[in-house]
Amino acid sequence: MTKPAEPTAWPVKIATAPVNFGIYSARDPFISAAEYARIAVDCGYEGTDLGPLGYLDEVLAPPGPALAGGWHDLRFGQEQGFADDLSALEGTARLLHANNRFPDMSSFAPKPTLACPPSGPLDAAGWGLLVRQAYRAASRCRDHGLEPVFHHHLDTSIETPDDIDRLLELTELELCLDTGHLIAAGGDPLATLRRWGDRVRQVHVKDARPDGTFCRLGDGALDLEAFLEALRALAYEGWIVVEQDAPDGGQDLGGIIGDLRHNRAVLSALGL
Repeated sequence: MTKPAEPTAWPVKIATAPVNFGIYSARDPFISAAEYARIAVDCGYEGTDLGPLGYLDEVLAPPGPALAGGWHDLRFGQEQGFADDLSALEGTARLLHANNRFPDMSSFAPKPTLACPPSGPLDAAGWGLLVRQAYRAASRCRDHGLEPVFHHHLDTSIETPDDIDRLLELTELELCLDTGHLIAAGGDPLATLRRWGDRVRQVHVKDARPDGTFCRLGDGALDLEAFLEALRALAYEGWIVVEQDAPDGGQDLGGIIGDLRHNRAVLSALGL
């Protein structure tokens, strides 16, 4: 097993994620958590996203990769649905805190990654409710010594650049900037970084073709070198999570590992 890449002068760490293997459920996963952790470290990644709850439990302690964050859907803009999801957020935050290898609230402490489930646009009342709910969700995470980030996502209420602008203008939430989802939604990662760089507290680096298909780094529309230069100029500090969502069936393990190595090599060539 090779060691992860040595830290660079720029204080960032590189993580992978179970989605890169098409693992979206802890039930009957494509590969075991132990095998996932071994591959992640062998390919040079220092950390990992949590993935589906229950999947990585057995490898959250060293020498497995450190936790960069953990996804949690909340039905923002709804009353009862949000209340149920907020209660469940306690479990996610508690797990992230228990497996945090860094000081609380530091740049590298795992970020609760808040998002909407598949959903449509919010009306005025829904946006008003979201503002109040965002405060409650953030407070719940901070009670556990963690700073949350919000992840914009295709086919949800917070999808487009305009949605992101409105979210950040109306709330105190920090942003998880996902380059692939932004490109697929018609946005420009560099433009969003210029506008909201001071609110970006986690980055998901993902490439996408013009038709919205996610692909390995260098095969899509993302100008990765320019994006990283802009991120560095902003003195960003924290995790860069490399994602290339795979289908949840018929996975080719050799191809996935090849893409993991390719993506890590691309970043290494750019000084990370």
